[in-house]
Amino acid sequence: MTTKRLSPRALLIAVGMLLCSMTTFAQFAVTGTVIDDTDEPLLGVSVMEVGTSNGVSTDLDGNFSITVKSGEASLSFSYVGMNPQTVKINGRHTINVTMTTNSQVMDEVVVVGYGTQKKSDITGSVASIGEDAMRKTIVTNADQMLQGKLAGVQVTQNSGAPGGATSVRIRGASSLTSSNEPLYVIDGVPMSTANNEIGGFDWAGGTNGQRTVNPLASIAPSDIVSIDVLKDASACAIYGAAGANGVVLVTTRRGSEGRANITYDGYVAWQTTAKRLDMMNLREYAVYQNNLKADGIIGDGNYDPTFSDPSILGTGTDWQDEIFRTAFMQSHQVGLTGGNEKTTYAMSTGWMKQDGIIIGSDFDRFNSRFNIDHNFTSFLKLGGSLAYTRTNEKITLNDGSDGVIMQAMTMQPSVPVRDFEGNWAGPTTVNGSSSWNPVALALDKNNTLLRQRIMGNFYVSVDFLKNFTFRAEYAFDASQNQNDSYSPRYDFGNLKNDINQMYHREDHSFYWMQKDYVTYHKLFGGKHDVTAMAGFEASKSSWNGTWLVMKNFTTDKIPVMTGDGEFVNNGGWKRFRQPLPPYRHIACRRVFEVRSREQMGLFPLGGTCMAYQSGEMAPGYLLAQQPQAPSWLWRGRQLQHRHLPLCRCNGADKHFSRHCILPPEPCKQQTEMGIVGAV
Repeated sequence: MTTKRLSPRALLIAVGMLLCSMTTFAQFAVTGTVIDDTDEPLLGVSVMEVGTSNGVSTDLDGNFSITVKSGEASLSFSYVGMNPQTVKINGRHTINVTMTTNSQVMDEVVVVGYGTQKKSDITGSVASIGEDAMRKTIVTNADQMLQGKLAGVQVTQNSGAPGGATSVRIRGASSLTSSNEPLYVIDGVPMSTANNEIGGFDWAGGTNGQRTVNPLASIAPSDIVSIDVLKDASACAIYGAAGANGVVLVTTRRGSEGRANITYDGYVAWQTTAKRLDMMNLREYAVYQNNLKADGIIGDGNYDPTFSDPSILGTGTDWQDEIFRTAFMQSHQVGLTGGNEKTTYAMSTGWMKQDGIIIGSDFDRFNSRFNIDHNFTSFLKLGGSLAYTRTNEKITLNDGSDGVIMQAMTMQPSVPVRDFEGNWAGPTTVNGSSSWNPVALALDKNNTLLRQRIMGNFYVSVDFLKNFTFRAEYAFDASQNQNDSYSPRYDFGNLKNDINQMYHREDHSFYWMQKDYVTYHKLFGGKHDVTAMAGFEASKSSWNGTWLVMKNFTTDKIPVMTGDGEFVNNGGWKRFRQPLPPYRHIACRRVFEVRSREQMGLFPLGGTCMAYQSGEMAPGYLLAQQPQAPSWLWRGRQLQHRHLPLCRCNGADKHFSRHCILPPEPCKQQTEMGIVGAV
C-alpha cells in the first residue's frame, strides 16, 4: 500500500479553503418588517448590527434584509421621532419589530418667533440643539457648538487663532453685496452683526478674521440651555427682512422653584499642532545651496561660504519649534439658581483664558449674567435679564504672505533667533527666503482688541379676559471696542525700520427695542386649538467711532498713546437709524396661527402679516407691507397614508424694503417669493 504525503503548500491551501468555508457558513441572514404603533410600515428605519458598521435601511413597505456574523448577534433599530430598540437575534431568521412614538421628542417645546411651540406642531422649518448635545465638545465661543449638529446650517471657522469667530450660513448664502450672517435673538433681544463692525489694522493682524463680532461670542457656552434655528421663509417671516438670512434663537438658563443650587462648570486643556511640515535642516539646506551654485542659479555674491562643507554644520534653527507651542486653555464658571413659588432666579459668572498655539497670541473672557422672574399675582408677572461680557485678546499676524507662519516656513535654518548680543537676528542675504524674523514678528508687533458688552431685557406680562395675554418688553444692547496696534523700531539683518508708530481705534454702538403684543389662545370643543397674536415693535440703533495715528515715540518700552510722539492723522464716523414720528421706526407684526386636532389627525396652520415704517426707506416707500402665505403641517401617518408619514408645506410672499440689509440710499421695494416643502 502506497501512502501519499501532501506538500506543505497544498496543506496550507486546504486549511485556507476550510477556514473560508467556516466563515461563509458562520454568516447569518435575517429578514423582517418594521411597523409603527398604528401597524403602518416605516420607511428608512436604520437597522444596524450592534458593535459593527454593518447596517441597512427599510424599504417603502418597511421590509429589511441583513446578513450578520452569527445567530447570536443583536440588531438595533432607530428612526426619527421613535424610541430606539435593540433586539437579540437568538438564531431567528425572521424578526418583526414594532416601534413606538417618542412622546418626549414630539412634545419637546421649541422656541419660535414671539413664543414657543411643541415640536410636533411646528409648521415651519426649525432645527434645535439641546443642552446635552452642546456639552459634548470643548469650545471657546457658543457659535462653535453648532458645527456639524444642525442640517442646513453651515458653520465655518474664520481663524484658528484663540477667540477667532465663525461664520454661520443657513441654507447657503442669500446676498451678494451685504452680510450673509443670520439674525441672533438672545432671550428675546434681536442682535444683528450687520452694523457691529470692529476695528483692526491689517498690517498688525487685523481682527483675527472677524470684521464683525458674533453675538454668541459674548455668552458663556455653559449659560445656554438651547439654540433653535429658524431656517425657511415661514419660520423667519415674523422677523421680516432682518431674518432674511435665517434666525438663531438662544435661550439662557433661568431659575426654577426649589432650594438654591450652586454649580461649577470648568475644564483645563492643552492644544498643539496635529502635524508639522517636513522642512530642511541646516545641513540639508547647505547641500541645496551648493547645488544651486553648481547649477549657476546663484552667484558668489549671494552664496554663504559656510555652506561649502555641510558635514561640519549642525541642524540649525527649527522655526516651527520657535513659533509653535503647546498652549494651555482653561475655563471656570460658577452658577447659582433657585427660587420659590413667587420668584425664581439664576446668576452666573465665569472666566476663560486660551493661549494661542502661535506665540504672542491669547484670548480671555470674563462674563456674568443675572436672570429673574417674579409672579406678583396670578395674572401679573415680570422679570428680566442682565448680562455683561469683557473680552481681551492679543492678535498675532498669522495669515498671508507676511504672516508669522509663512515667514517661518521660508526663513533660512542658518539664521538664529537672536544674535550674540541678545538682539533679534535676521538674514544678511535673502535668496527667495524670508526677510522677517518670525519670532520677533510675533512678539514685538503688539495688536490688542478689548471688547465690552452689556445686554438687558425686561418684561411685564398680564393675563386678562381669560384667554388674552399682554406682554411688554424693553431691551438694549450696548458695546464698546478698543483696538491698539503698535509697530516698534527694528533691525533684522538686512531689514531695518527707524520709525515706530501706534494706531488707536474705538467703536461704540447702542441699540434699544420696545415691543408690545397681545396673544389670544383658546381650545374649542377639545379639538380646535387657536392662537393669534398682534402687536408692534419700535427700535433704534446707533454707532460711532474714532481712530488716531501717531509715530516717532521716544521709547518702544511703553506702547501708550500720550503727548509723546508726532501726530500723523485721525478720523471718525457716526451713523444711526432715524426714527420717524409719530411711529418711531415701528414694525407692526400681526400673526395668526390655527391648529386643528381631530381624532384622525393633526392639521396645524400658520401665517404672518407685517408692516414696516422706517427712516431707512426711500421717499414714497416709507411703509412696507409683508404678507405671508399660510404654512401647514399634514400628519398623514395618523390618517393611514402610509407612504407620506409627515409633510410640512410652507409658502411665503414677502414684500420688504432693504432698510434692514443695505445702507440708506434711494431704493425701491423688492419682492421675494418662495415655496418650501419638506417630507
